[in-house]
Amino acid sequence: MSRTSSIVVIAAALCALPARAEEKKAQPKLKGSMKQQAPKIDLGLPTFGSIPSGDGLKKVEEKPAADRPTTTSGQATYTIVSVQHGKGFIRTPTGSKPSAPYPAVTAAGSPLMTEKFTTVVRVKAPDKKTTSIEVVVLDPRGDTVMDANGSLPFKNEEADWTVDWDPTGIRAAGEFQVLVRLGGNPLGTFPLKVEAAPPK
Repeated sequence: MSRTSSIVVIAAALCALPARAEEKKAQPKLKGSMKQQAPKIDLGLPTFGSIPSGDGLKKVEEKPAADRPTTTSGQATYTIVSVQHGKGFIRTPTGSKPSAPYPAVTAAGSPLMTEKFTTVVRVKAPDKKTTSIEVVVLDPRGDTVMDANGSLPFKNEEADWTVDWDPTGIRAAGEFQVLVRLGGNPLGTFPLKVEAAPPK
């Protein structure tokens, strides 16, 4: 081959190089990603049917937790069993009970005066330790209209403390509350309805 022919061949080869590079660049890029799936292997395990929905099964009912107000004074624990109101009470094996239904205290006159009534607070104390007790009647505004305090001894685990309320002047009838404290600790409030008697 002559020198001139060699130069022509080399030049042709050099011209072909950019074309091959452009061919590589011209290849379109793939969008997304490739997902490879593992081959499925049959292990010979049995197939199961649908999972049971539980329809028709009865739900186990839980017993409600005791929600009676409880306090601890020193190492003794006190729990209010009940707060009851009435005009008269009778003794029963489970404590004093109103001798007749007493849905509300009646107030009459101008200004309004409550009728005479009685409140019995029953308290449980497993340690049977004497404690102080205070009972406060609050009007709908939260103001004190009646209060009584004293000492509550225990012969058994449960004891009643009785308050005979004298007629007391009030601003208006409505939903009153009875606050009970044992050993100086408030154990919550209990409802007391006061109704105005119709004028005569």
